Amino acid sequence: MRTFIAVDVDEPNIVAKLREIEQELNMVKARMKLVEPENFHITLRFLGEVPDHVVSDIRSQVLLKIKFKPFTLKLSGIGAFPSPTSARVIWVGVVQGFDELKRIREQLDLLLKDVGVRYEKDEEFTPHITLARLKERPSPEVARFIVEHSSYDIGEMTIKAVRLKKSTLTPRGPIYETIAEARVE
Repeated sequence: MRTFIAVDVDEPNIVAKLREIEQELNMVKARMKLVEPENFHITLRFLGEVPDHVVSDIRSQVLLKIKFKPFTLKLSGIGAFPSPTSARVIWVGVVQGFDELKRIREQLDLLLKDVGVRYEKDEEFTPHITLARLKERPSPEVARFIVEHSSYDIGEMTIKAVRLKKSTLTPRGPIYETIAEARVE
């Protein structure tokens, strides 16, 4: 099954703010696919296609061993990969809680290696919430929107869980399902 490990963004006030931004972004009139509110998350590690027996190992030998305390995640600023003028992905950034996310990811990487899970190495960890994926070269209006919202404050939420998610691709977009979680109280 297609999997990833993430922190869900499901705080109602945060989701409402993200939806407001998406509605504004939608008025820019660019061809893009907005992320559904139930799919807002911060990916810690994308695993790709993983056999069922390995999913079981991740559940029992990775998620159960992750150690972290509840922490505050502060979200602010709209950005884009690779840049506002060449945007392919539009996202919201993390301005507090980055170090905690990075420590969890480092633990995950060691624990995943111990159970033999291979994943793509990426350049630099940039925790973010994807809002939209552009289907064409961005217009100057898209770049302007990103720059004008580069310090837009979204809010804060407390993180108490890291989840192993299943991703099912459909013509309408992905459907995410939580398979297992590491939770602290």
